Amino acid sequence: MIFDIKMFSIDRNIILVKSEGYESILRHSHNFIEITYIVSGKALHTIGDKTFEVNAGDMFVIATGEEHSIRPICKESDFKIINIVCSRQLFKDEEFPSPCKVFNAAEFLYGNQISLIQREYDSPVSSERILYLLVCNLLNCFRIEQLSKERRAEKVRVASRTSDDYISAAMLFIQENYMKKVLLKDIANAVGLYPAYLQKIFRENRSTSVIEYLIRYRMEKSCSYLLESDLTVEEISLMVGVADLKNFYNLFKKYFNCTPGQYRQNHRNGGEEVYAERVDKKAKDLIGIAR
Repeated sequence: MIFDIKMFSIDRNIILVKSEGYESILRHSHNFIEITYIVSGKALHTIGDKTFEVNAGDMFVIATGEEHSIRPICKESDFKIINIVCSRQLFKDEEFPSPCKVFNAAEFLYGNQISLIQREYDSPVSSERILYLLVCNLLNCFRIEQLSKERRAEKVRVASRTSDDYISAAMLFIQENYMKKVLLKDIANAVGLYPAYLQKIFRENRSTSVIEYLIRYRMEKSCSYLLESDLTVEEISLMVGVADLKNFYNLFKKYFNCTPGQYRQNHRNGGEEVYAERVDKKAKDLIGIAR
C-alpha cells in the first residue's frame, strides 16, 4: 500500500510521531521520508529481501520508497519508537543513506538530537526552518558515522596487507600507467606507502628498484610493438612513456644489446639469434610475475 504524508491531516512538512508497541507486519511503502529512532526494546526490520535486528538507540532512514515492515521481538509495551516524517519536496536536495544502514554511534548522541527535534516540534512557536536544520544536522551525523566506519574498515584492510600485496599493487599500477610520465611518488601514492618504504620492500622482494622495474617493463612492451606493428621507433618510444628518443635508444641497447631496428630485423627474419632471449633474466622473471 502507498501512504502519503497528507494522511496525517496537517500542514507541516516535518512531523514527529511517537509509537508504543508498534507492529507493522504488512509490508508497505510510502512516498514520504521516514527517520526512525528506537527508544526502547528491539525488533526485526525488513527492507526488501533483507531483515536485520534493531535495538534501543538505533536509527535508520526510509527515503527511497522501499517496501518494509517492523516487528517487535520483545514485550510489546517495551517497544517504543519515534518517527520523524518529512516531505520529499522539502528535502529534495538532500542525500539520504541506504535504508539498510543502521546508525548508533554513541558519540553522536542521537537520543539528545531527537529530543531537540521533539522540543522544537512541540513548541507553540515551532519553526519549520529550525526543524529542517535539526534534521539536516542528523543527516550529517549519519554521513560522518558511515564515513568513519568505512575509514576504520580501510585501516583494518590496510593493516592486513603484506609486502607482496603492496608490491603486486605497485606492479599493477606500472602495467596500467607505463605509457605516462610516472614517478616513484606516483606509484607510492597509488598503493598507499611512503616512497622510501615502497622502494625498500621492492628491493628486498624483487632484487630491483621500483623505477628499474618500470624501465624494464617499458622495454618489454617496446619489443611487443616492434614485432607486432609497423610503428616507427619514435612512435613506440612515446607509446611506452619515454619522450626522449635518444634515451630510448640507450635504454633499449642496454637491455637487448642491439638497436630497436636491429631487434625488429633479426626477429622478423627468423634468425637463429633472437635478441629477445638476451633480456636480463631478472627482468624476465619480474615481467613473468607481473603477468
